[in-house]
Amino acid sequence: MPAITSIDQIPPSRTIFPASSHPDLQHPGVVHHGWNTGRQLLLHAAGSPLANPMTSQPHPLRQQAITDLRALTEHLDGVAGPLTLALYVSAVQQPLADADTTALLPLIGEALADLGDWGVRAPLPEQLDLITRAVQAMQPCMPH
Repeated sequence: MPAITSIDQIPPSRTIFPASSHPDLQHPGVVHHGWNTGRQLLLHAAGSPLANPMTSQPHPLRQQAITDLRALTEHLDGVAGPLTLALYVSAVQQPLADADTTALLPLIGEALADLGDWGVRAPLPEQLDLITRAVQAMQPCMPH
């Protein structure tokens, strides 16, 4: 698999979680919905043309998440790998919205193990805060 080096390269859930990969993923559910929701938040935050149009009734939590994600760094594509880890943690592992970096470290490790085939590498120590803030931004929008 090619490395994820930009937000546009983050695949939709059906690509990253094919039904054959796990019995729980035979039918779209919370993981698929959460992944695709978070992916759209990242695409919107990055100003990607791949972002689906927002509905006519803007969702305040999603608008806040996009604003918070944009505030993480000037160039979101430059941290696409760490943001993919944050997306995985939010969608698959669903931590508490206020989880801190210490609580997220084991989840980031698990995400890294699952996303290694997608070219996502271990985050630099200074990127752990960015991952934590991205998880905190996306988590309120995740289905439970």
